[in-house]
Amino acid sequence: MSRHSKNATASTHFTYHERSAAGHGTLKRRFGRDAQIEFGVCCLCLASTRGRSPLASPAGFVYCKECIYANLLAQKRTIQDNAAAYERSVEAQGRKMQDRELQQERETLRKALDAAQSVAEPQDRATLATRKLQEKVDAATDDDKRAAMRRTSFWIPDCTPTHEATLAKPDAKTRDPMSLEEMKLKHLLPLKFEWDAGGNDKAEAKVLCAVTKKEVSHLRAVLLRPSGQVILESCLKDMVLPTMTCPVTGLKLRKKDIVHLQAGGTGFSAHSAVEAKKYRPTMT
Repeated sequence: MSRHSKNATASTHFTYHERSAAGHGTLKRRFGRDAQIEFGVCCLCLASTRGRSPLASPAGFVYCKECIYANLLAQKRTIQDNAAAYERSVEAQGRKMQDRELQQERETLRKALDAAQSVAEPQDRATLATRKLQEKVDAATDDDKRAAMRRTSFWIPDCTPTHEATLAKPDAKTRDPMSLEEMKLKHLLPLKFEWDAGGNDKAEAKVLCAVTKKEVSHLRAVLLRPSGQVILESCLKDMVLPTMTCPVTGLKLRKKDIVHLQAGGTGFSAHSAVEAKKYRPTMT
C-alpha cells in the first residue's frame, strides 16, 4: 500500500461534498429575511402600496391597483391569442381529416375501376388469378420497402417522420397570479391600510392595525370587506366574532366578509417557507 492511499482523493467513491460540487443530488438553498415579502407590499412589483390603491385577492394576496389590472389585462390578451390558435388548429385538423377521407374514397374508386376493367377484358381464369396474385405480392413488397425506408432512411424527405402538434383547449379563466385560483376583476377587494405617521418614506412605512394601532409585520391579519379595514386576528376573536360588526365603522358583517390576508414573511421556518429545492440527477 502506497503512502498516498489514505488521502481524501484516493477513495473509490464520491463523498457528499464531491457529489454536490459535481452537480449531482437535490440542490437546497435557504432564504433569508431579505427574500421574504413584507406585509403591505405588492406581490407583483414588490413595492409599498402606500398611496397606490391597494387591492386584495380572495386568497388574501395584496396588490397595487395598477399592477393587478395590468396583469389581468395581459391574461385576457393571452387567452384570446390561445383561443385563436386553438381554433386555427382545430380547422387545420378538420381539413386534414377531409383530405384523408377524400384520398380513401379516390383509392376505393380506383380499385373498383381497375376490377371492372379487368373483368371486362377477355382473359382466362388462370391468367386473371396469376395477375391478381402478382399484384398482391408486389403491393406487399412495396409496403414493406416503404416501412423499412421510414425506419432507417429518415433523412429522405418522403420518409421524414412528422409530428402533428395538437393543442389542448386553452383555459379561458383569469387567475390570481400568486395562488393561481380563478379570479375576476370584480373579485378584488379594496383595502384601507393605516400607515404609521412616523414613516415618511413609502418604502419604510409600516401597516398598523385599525383597532390596536400595532404594527402588522408578520402577524396574522384579516380584512373586513364592507369597511375595508385591516385588523389583527387577535382582535377578530375578541371584538368582531362576538357581535359580527366592524369595530371601526359598526357595519354588520357575515362570515364571508372576513378575508384572511397573507402574513408577512420572516426568516423562521416555523412561520414561512424559507427553503427552496431543485431536483438534479443523482449519481449512483
